[in-house]
Amino acid sequence: MIELAIVVEGQTEERFVKDVLGPHLLEHGVDAVPILIGSGRPQGGGNVNVDDLANDLCNALDQVGAATSLVDLYEFADRRGRTAKRLEKVVRRKVMKRHDAGLPVRPHVQVYEFESLLFSDPEAFRIIRTIPRRMEDEIIEKLRRIRNTFPNPEDINDGEHSAPSKRLKSIVPSYSKRIHGIQVARKTGIRKISDECRQFRKWLNWMERLGGDRA
Repeated sequence: MIELAIVVEGQTEERFVKDVLGPHLLEHGVDAVPILIGSGRPQGGGNVNVDDLANDLCNALDQVGAATSLVDLYEFADRRGRTAKRLEKVVRRKVMKRHDAGLPVRPHVQVYEFESLLFSDPEAFRIIRTIPRRMEDEIIEKLRRIRNTFPNPEDINDGEHSAPSKRLKSIVPSYSKRIHGIQVARKTGIRKISDECRQFRKWLNWMERLGGDRA
């Protein structure tokens, strides 16, 4: 069993690791421990930037055998036009300058945000009890239409009004990331999310391999 620290952006991602991702990884010999970015500093959580993320990954590697992250590309504080892959490389380079012990580390920046994962299975939104039953089919169809417009959920763009979370809120006004995000993710399941979201799948495969192959 290897202990894996996952630096997360907020409480929703923290619960996602504990309730959805963690149980799956345990089956692969990986004990996932979520850590809120900025933990131990005033107003920890949120406001993701390169330096804070690198610092928290370094601190995690002082305590456990491997480290990664789950933060959104959308509204990344110092994104400056960089892609998720580019930000991941920049963060990893900073970590390796301070932590050259050869421990596994893989910063993961979710494209474009946590809500993109929820479009993996629009049917899972039926679990939200605040959706009026008479409107349920219409709402699911609207979500399905958005999903089918893009090659995969992670391609749903991140404009001010068209980011996944903005689209969800416009269709499901009662949607609450903290409450409903986890419900939908749990109903969808890791395998379905992994099948639909290619970048998430690569990240998940890396974490699964940690349990049997630390190379």
